[in-house]
Amino acid sequence: MRMTKTSLLTLAAIATLAPIHAADIDWKPLMSIASVKHDAKGDLLPLQSYDETIRRGMAFLLDDHLKWFKGSPELLVDEQGHTQMPWMYYSNLQHNGAPFTSSVDRIVSYPAFHHALFIRTLLDYAKHSGDKRPIGLAVELADWNIAHSTPADFPYAHLPYSTFEDKKPGGFRDKTGLMPDKAAIMALAYLQLYETTAEPRFRKAAEAIGETLAARQRPDGTWPFRVDPKTEAVIEEYTSSVIYAVQLFEQLDKLNGNDRYRAARDKTWNWLVNGPIKTKEFRGFYEDIPPSPKGRTNYDCLDTIRYLLANRTDTNGYLEIAKDLNAWVEKTFLDKIPGFEPAEGIREQLQCNVVMGIHSLNWASMLLELSQATGNEILRHRARQTANYITYYLQPDNRIVVGFDYNQWWYSCHAGAILYLLDFANADAAPGNVSNHKLRAKI
Repeated sequence: MRMTKTSLLTLAAIATLAPIHAADIDWKPLMSIASVKHDAKGDLLPLQSYDETIRRGMAFLLDDHLKWFKGSPELLVDEQGHTQMPWMYYSNLQHNGAPFTSSVDRIVSYPAFHHALFIRTLLDYAKHSGDKRPIGLAVELADWNIAHSTPADFPYAHLPYSTFEDKKPGGFRDKTGLMPDKAAIMALAYLQLYETTAEPRFRKAAEAIGETLAARQRPDGTWPFRVDPKTEAVIEEYTSSVIYAVQLFEQLDKLNGNDRYRAARDKTWNWLVNGPIKTKEFRGFYEDIPPSPKGRTNYDCLDTIRYLLANRTDTNGYLEIAKDLNAWVEKTFLDKIPGFEPAEGIREQLQCNVVMGIHSLNWASMLLELSQATGNEILRHRARQTANYITYYLQPDNRIVVGFDYNQWWYSCHAGAILYLLDFANADAAPGNVSNHKLRAKI
């Protein structure tokens, strides 16, 4: 982040940063679990309102973050001498704000996915609150990713990197590569930013990603999960995460008033319909997970369900497919939450089989849309019980934790919980409205 008038990282704030060299802390004393509240019917009540949870969570990022972060200031200085915010180079920290001293991902970030999530959260919060500061921060995040994308002469050109390690592109599980599906996710965030700001460079950046994905699309409509952008060497083959390319191709054609990407879109959609939607082989999504044919994830499956709901008709059968996919998600990842009954939680994946706030709310937000599509109030009630449960993840210092049994604090899990909780806050403000995610998915 450059030192501009919109930057949150001021000279005074930098001066407050102090490096921590001690061993990793005992995190459990820093985890607060408030007394659980139920109503007379036995339903779980929120710890505080959705709106308060959102505003306090955003205040932690916008106002209080550098008072909490305890990393060395030198580690935030980029190659041009500009000081960045911690989330540019760190995906997770200890619960006291200090970087981990010995973990394999202690100085690793996942820009293409996590920064796109930040951009969406910042823009949605600005709309919700009327606070314009988050828009400037979203612009800075997008500009950084555009500046750090692959060179124009690479076969996989103009793509943001899915991993940065030690402040350099690539590394960790990605090795010399990147994830094309995460570039599509970032392109969708660029288009949302273009819609908000009307700045042509964000539309141009999204177009460049679309052009590369169309050019590198394989005959079956897919892309490798991890690929070297310069040599085209495949580092990891399979991913189900193609719904974002479908959405990107459609949004670009709608924006440009043509069907340039229609054939590419159709190939990808047909592969998805005849592949993971039928086989339930949803895997190959997270940057920090080694390959496993037995791994299963739900993040792109939930966005596939949203797409089906947004594009359903009385005759195309999309609603029934959406219901079937949700049944698979619940069977594979759903947990009851002892002590917070009747709330339910969603585990991130089978290779990190832990209930997390972001994934529970992602599912619950989708369930709101499914309840509206089916007229099923039971689904709506279940969704709200889960949203109520996640309000307990907000800590007294305004951090939103990953989960009550997790030793790391993740930027994505904090921002993502806010993003999906906004759907519930907006539904309360205007009952009957579809969620932001459905509006953005509808073509």
